[in-house]
Amino acid sequence: MTLQGRDVEARYAQNHKSSLGNGLAACQNCSMDMPHNSMETKELSQPQVTNYRYYEENVCEGMPTAYVDGCSYNQQGNLKAGAGVVWLNNDPCPPQQFRLGPQSSQYAEIAAILITLQLAASHNIRELLICTDSNYARLSFTCHLSGWKQNGFKTTNNKPVKHQELFHACDTIVTDHDMIVYWKKVRGHSRQPGQDKDLNDQTDALAKAGALHGESWTFSNLPPTPSVAAITRHQHATGAQTPTSSQIELSPQFTSDDLLTLQALDPILQTIATHISDPLTHPFSSSDLSNSSDLRQLHSIKHMLHLKDGVLTYVPEPLTSPKLVVPQGQRGMMLAHAHDAPCTGHHGAKATYETLKQVAYWPSMQQDVAEYVKGCLVCCQFQPANPNHRAPLQRKGMTYPWSDLQIDWVGPLPRSTRGNKYFLTVVCEFTKWVECLPAPNHTAETTACLLMNHIFSRFGLPLRVNSDQGTHFTAEVMQEVWKLLGIQARLHISHHPISSGQVERVNRTVASMLKKYVSANQKDWDVKLPLVLMAIRATPHRSTGVPPFEMMTGRQMTLPLHLLYQPGDMNLITAYTTHQYLEELHQHLRATFTFAQQNLQRSAEGRKAYYDQKASHQELCVGDRVWYYRFAQPRHNAPHHLSKKFLPHWTGPHKIVHKLSPVAYRIKIREGRSEPVLRWVHRNQIKRHQGSNRQEKGEIKPTDID
Repeated sequence: MTLQGRDVEARYAQNHKSSLGNGLAACQNCSMDMPHNSMETKELSQPQVTNYRYYEENVCEGMPTAYVDGCSYNQQGNLKAGAGVVWLNNDPCPPQQFRLGPQSSQYAEIAAILITLQLAASHNIRELLICTDSNYARLSFTCHLSGWKQNGFKTTNNKPVKHQELFHACDTIVTDHDMIVYWKKVRGHSRQPGQDKDLNDQTDALAKAGALHGESWTFSNLPPTPSVAAITRHQHATGAQTPTSSQIELSPQFTSDDLLTLQALDPILQTIATHISDPLTHPFSSSDLSNSSDLRQLHSIKHMLHLKDGVLTYVPEPLTSPKLVVPQGQRGMMLAHAHDAPCTGHHGAKATYETLKQVAYWPSMQQDVAEYVKGCLVCCQFQPANPNHRAPLQRKGMTYPWSDLQIDWVGPLPRSTRGNKYFLTVVCEFTKWVECLPAPNHTAETTACLLMNHIFSRFGLPLRVNSDQGTHFTAEVMQEVWKLLGIQARLHISHHPISSGQVERVNRTVASMLKKYVSANQKDWDVKLPLVLMAIRATPHRSTGVPPFEMMTGRQMTLPLHLLYQPGDMNLITAYTTHQYLEELHQHLRATFTFAQQNLQRSAEGRKAYYDQKASHQELCVGDRVWYYRFAQPRHNAPHHLSKKFLPHWTGPHKIVHKLSPVAYRIKIREGRSEPVLRWVHRNQIKRHQGSNRQEKGEIKPTDID
């Protein structure tokens, strides 16, 4: 599951010592020719959800971060070891240094991690990023610890793991407090400047100084904690002995002693269990019930709670199997098993809750399941299949003739007999005048020539030109054209064609009319194109109620229909002087523009009211983390073709760094890059990351993608 966000092909069959590797290798090679005895000699176990995960920048941003280091050196024949811990921004405490006595450097590295975990647990930190320059420490937790626990803290050569008491203590703290620990490798004594170098060098200096003058620290000073030893089915079948000194044996099913121990760590469950065992001696006080919503909920259903062998269970109906009342520290892990495991299929909130309630119960379980599913990083990459957010339609200011243009290329089309394959569409936002200019290609040079020779030279220069971010509009030659002419170029957000709605609608209208007149070989489309434009210009526009030709010229276009059926002689017109014609033309145009503006205003309000009926008015803020819908899948270096059906649709979570309007945001995208990319996106292309509320509560965690 941790590799689903990476473009790698994992070959799990190479690691035969890992239960996760064996299980996934069997799924991966199920169609290959494999010896049957290889499957008979090893039994497969289910992959386990781990609390130790690799560093992922998008996930770990803003997380409590600790830089740790340990050292050991010989001074005048005496072995001295030290440990240093530096917290980013001195949160939750200032730098620390410790004297460990005559220990090895590996012992010092793990001791520094144990000290860090102890401090994190005392400050109720549930998610933590540990930065270290020791591959031994990092890989021991991320790769080997689960196998050591299954093998009774023995290596593959059946030798005891060195410093197993330190690993044991670290794992106990992480498990008891339901921590998620992320691990980042930093280069030791790096020459590249930056935060990692500065803090790692400071930690290294603290460890060396701590070996001589730091606060004394020994493992024996720690409070005794029960150790956990997991045994495999093979060890159980062969009668392998497990250590017996205050250890809990984890088998595929929890024992009553395990459940008692876990529930005893939850003060609320301990209180309700004590009350149920003896209600008269241990009654509830009003202050206890008012201070805890979980306790109030459990108190309201106490007639359904029972103690079975000392374990608190929930029996909603008679003659039904009892369900375990889960302590708070184990709820996150149980949610991960019920939602993230391959056999559960990353179902939705309802299906996950129905599965989980068959075996477990705790207060507000349904709400926790819903929040967990919303924040699952795997589900967020694939669901929904398409963006479903609908931001309110934004109002645009009123324009006037030829002040704002929208341009777009259409093609490729069948190459005509004149050699044309594309046409450039130009639309005036106010008059709705349409120009379609055929061309053999759609390069930036061709765009500049068509605009200069056929648009600007005939109708004058506009104030603003709106277009998409195609290379034919963003190339350097176009930037020079806009700069020389003093025209403001407005580029719309990628993959949001509604920003150029007028020109997109004209393209559709032109194509719809052309296909009714072109010949069978479709090579005369550029010959029929001027006649189609004539029909569009002479037809009253739906928004203005006035034909574009009349908006531009102040008179109606004379069509063949007028010559055939209009009574009277068209040549007999009222005699005008130049002054009279201009004055009447000005009056007619003013009346026409006023009429058109009123219709445009009324049409815009009607469209906005209709569109906003299903719109969501949820705005985002700078600093929010969002998922961005990937319209175009990136190229992959896989040796075979990857199906789009199995590729994630969403990337993230990314951080919003700028907000231009309620619908336009700028996000910072990293995706493995050394330098982040800033991209403008529309509100309909992003969705809010839902994991922040649960992380603030510190109760449940989403599954990470590494």
